[in-house]
Amino acid sequence: MKSRERVIRAVNFKDADKTPLDLGATIVTCMDLNAHKKLKKYLCISDDNDNIIDYTMGTVEPCEEIMQKFGSDVRRVGLNVIPPDIKDNKYEGGFGIRYKKALPHEYFDVYYSPLAYADTPDSSDLDNLIMPDPDMPQLYAGLRQRARDMFNNTDFAIFADFGVPGFYETSQKIRGYENLGCDLLLNRKFLFELYDRLLDLQKRFFNNYLDEVGKYAAAIGYADDLGMQDRPQMSTETYRTVIKPYHKKIFSFIHEKADIKIMLHSCGAIEPLMDDLIDAGVDIFNPLQTKAACMSPELLMQKYRGRAAFWGGMDEQYVLPRGTSQEIEAETKRMMSVMGRSGYVFGPGHNIQEDTPPENIITMYEAADIYR
Repeated sequence: MKSRERVIRAVNFKDADKTPLDLGATIVTCMDLNAHKKLKKYLCISDDNDNIIDYTMGTVEPCEEIMQKFGSDVRRVGLNVIPPDIKDNKYEGGFGIRYKKALPHEYFDVYYSPLAYADTPDSSDLDNLIMPDPDMPQLYAGLRQRARDMFNNTDFAIFADFGVPGFYETSQKIRGYENLGCDLLLNRKFLFELYDRLLDLQKRFFNNYLDEVGKYAAAIGYADDLGMQDRPQMSTETYRTVIKPYHKKIFSFIHEKADIKIMLHSCGAIEPLMDDLIDAGVDIFNPLQTKAACMSPELLMQKYRGRAAFWGGMDEQYVLPRGTSQEIEAETKRMMSVMGRSGYVFGPGHNIQEDTPPENIITMYEAADIYR
């Protein structure tokens, strides 16, 4: 099979000839800037393209030579990146949220949440919020031609990458984590009004994005981190009452707009929410954080095979950065054996970080080629 057919069959729960592979198709299956540089140096690759595609994570898209070497079946067509105005390792992003570089790492962390200091925020606070502009032509320039050319002239599956702010994550950054936790219980009226505005914003983003790439892409990304290491960040009742209705509305909008699969990126132990997320319209789960509670591949495939696909899964917390070559090969073999060639795309459990030796990355993809 060609790459595109292989991926499309897998995410539609049909047997592929091999398990599809990904490295670089999304901002959460890419590489940290310094990990990318180290790998290129180790492989004697001279490509000097290290353009950051997500500043909060310091993520770069691997160069084409690396993606070819490791047999990635997918390529990204993401929204164009408009570099922020970084001064003294700080910048202001959408909604007036301010970020500071977490030196010595490439990550930027939130250090200022625009509505964190409002005791009981209301409509007037939202009226003063600096909203991103989803109609900026710079975000979409050239996307249609890029997607069309890739669709017509290559065999790769195309992924419409993340870039549109999710409800829960965005409200955390706007209000601050502690305040948002209280709002979920005590100030839902405010959250519903905020989420109504975010819904309108997301619809405009996705409408523009899908107009450009919708008929070429196999899947599109949506990010909303709902999990911690040992449990979801909220109760199932809170998710069902506050967040799920909005997920359902935006996922329905996307599915009505294009024949495309929705991949939800949500780190952590989200298994208790998966039935609701599938009901809301999620087609694919990423990153499949196997070290989190109740997220073993065996359990997930037993409960959700044929109902949702999975994308990622190679442990980025211990095995890939710190494991021996034998451990890395064994874990890769395990993932291939358990997840199979239907309903699964293999890749790293999150972006490959600076502490991951190049040899480990090579071992993972060499093993993947053997066992896929």
